Amino acid sequence: MTRWNVERIFFIGLDGAFRDIELDVGQVNVITGASGTGKSAVIKALDYCLGSSRCELPVYVKRHCLAVGVKWLRGRDELIVGRLVPPVGQRTSDHMFFTSGRGLSVPRRIDQFEGRTTVDAAKAMLERAFGIGDQEKGLQLVPGREPRDRATVRHVTPYVFVTKEVIDSETVLLHGLDDNRKASGIVATMPYFLGVSTEASAAAERRLRQARKALEIETAREDARRANDTLVKQRARILLTEARQIGLAPEPPAQADEIELLTLIREALHANVGSVQYPSEGELGTLNERRRAVLSELNQTKREHRAMTAAANESHGFQSAVSRQYDKLRIAEHLKLLDLPSTCPVCEADTEAGAAAAQALKSSLEMIRAESSEVGRIRPQLDARVGTLADKIMELSSTLRELDASIASALSQIQEGKRLADLAQVQAHFRGKASFFLETLDDQLLRPGKDLSGLRDEIAALEAQVDNDSRRIRLQRAEATVSRFASEAFAELPKEEPCVDAELQFSAREPQVSVVEPGPGGAILSMADVGSDQNYLAVHVAFAFGLQRFFENERRPVPGLLVLDQLSRPYFPNRGEEQTDDAAQAAFDPQDDPESAEDQRGRDVVPISLVDEDFQAMRQHIDFLFKEVEARRGMQVLLLEHAYFVDDPRYVRATKERWTRASGNALIPKYWKRRPDSR
Repeated sequence: MTRWNVERIFFIGLDGAFRDIELDVGQVNVITGASGTGKSAVIKALDYCLGSSRCELPVYVKRHCLAVGVKWLRGRDELIVGRLVPPVGQRTSDHMFFTSGRGLSVPRRIDQFEGRTTVDAAKAMLERAFGIGDQEKGLQLVPGREPRDRATVRHVTPYVFVTKEVIDSETVLLHGLDDNRKASGIVATMPYFLGVSTEASAAAERRLRQARKALEIETAREDARRANDTLVKQRARILLTEARQIGLAPEPPAQADEIELLTLIREALHANVGSVQYPSEGELGTLNERRRAVLSELNQTKREHRAMTAAANESHGFQSAVSRQYDKLRIAEHLKLLDLPSTCPVCEADTEAGAAAAQALKSSLEMIRAESSEVGRIRPQLDARVGTLADKIMELSSTLRELDASIASALSQIQEGKRLADLAQVQAHFRGKASFFLETLDDQLLRPGKDLSGLRDEIAALEAQVDNDSRRIRLQRAEATVSRFASEAFAELPKEEPCVDAELQFSAREPQVSVVEPGPGGAILSMADVGSDQNYLAVHVAFAFGLQRFFENERRPVPGLLVLDQLSRPYFPNRGEEQTDDAAQAAFDPQDDPESAEDQRGRDVVPISLVDEDFQAMRQHIDFLFKEVEARRGMQVLLLEHAYFVDDPRYVRATKERWTRASGNALIPKYWKRRPDSR
């Protein structure tokens, strides 16, 4: 056996109480029981011992059980994983027990557990044993810090458990996908379990996404900083113009950056007093004249831009019309109408009508070709001219705003000069404004822009390392293989229209399974379109076995265990729980199953021996389980059921536990003492 199976599930209670369920590895195992006897708790116990962050065992189990454990087996290799059961009101236990080796004895008391460790360390040990991820990093995990696309032992549960919430659901494909906390991790790690990516490639993809996001954020910050720098420059130039007019600063250089401008302002605060230079009427007139020229040029450019845009749009429309006409006239070439004979094909009389029409068509085709070529030559020039004019409009608009600010500053200075007769008052007023400007300036704007070349180089290196094309091809191959395996299983299961003769198509991106009807006219149906609990059951069972077959063939690190919770749910969901089936009771011979005969109420394990459609469909599922497990090496199935096939020797032999109400048997015996520390 090359895959891990469960050899035993055991529970420990007070005063040496011990309960175990022994399973056959590589075989079908069945546990039948009445409602409330603890069948579904078997899945919760397995999940808890796989490192679940919460203990979801039923209250009765928590009140009467101290610990739960699972013994795994692969050939001669053995694992025993144990965990304390928290009392009612406590979510979980913060440690686990892990032992590996050969010939291990199952502990019957808590003090016999070995290998106590933290939950994270135990999960890492399970991952190494199952072969999940990079073994060198198994013990270096930081609690709560694992990225969601890092495969862990918790991500194998969707491929192992087919719970009652999933087995006939039209919306939930895998166990855990209905939980938002788990769904993202399941979807992110599915390529790893399908053999599409390795842990190293997943880490590279994760780092590439992070680097691209960081580059996007830093680029946005740099753009915002540059926009703020433009405002700083504009305000600084206005202040320096005022400083020059009152004799505190020279004319600033035209290409000075914000650092140089701010340095000139600081120098102006400590400059010696010079002569006052108010803006003259001539300077103000020059500014207004320049503003009118810029405004006129801006308006002219806008008109030219609108005209060019209209011309570009018209050329595009003309090109489309010419193309349509050309396509219509090419029908003549396709039908070979351009080489018509000069004689009538009926009466063989001479005629020039056909030749004239052909010549007209040729002339039209040549004319349209010439027009199309001319439009194709001119169109890029028009588009380039439109872009150039748009850039010029932006430049002129910026110049116009700067001129408006300069004119407003000059007018303000003239009025201030008239109001402030004393030079010292004018300079003190300027120094106050300049000081306030410097004090309120954000220091972040003065720092040089962040160098993003290193981040861009890292992104380029990661893009070269991450081969998206190969990954896509490998994913398509895995999806196709799983779809083929699932379709083969689907063909052997009972189903109704529209699933008869249909195939299954699996997509790992969502993930989802579609039903493909046969034939070229067949529809591609979603799960919601299937419309029958029997069909939903067949899809889930076929998909689960298709995945397991894929994992076996590709040697993926998923245990060869499949736990199915009540295949009979779509066929008789209430039978044996809330009502008595008189027909079944009448046809059932008590001598075939004396234990069930003791249950007089009929609300118990249902003995199946009738020959109607539902029972035959259920029998077909059971036949499929035994056939599939026999064909798959290392495959183990644990079936939790109400139904009991008394006339099927295979089913009877595979039944490891029968918890009928008449027998009083259950997962946790009723005579077990209640824990004193539990509510």
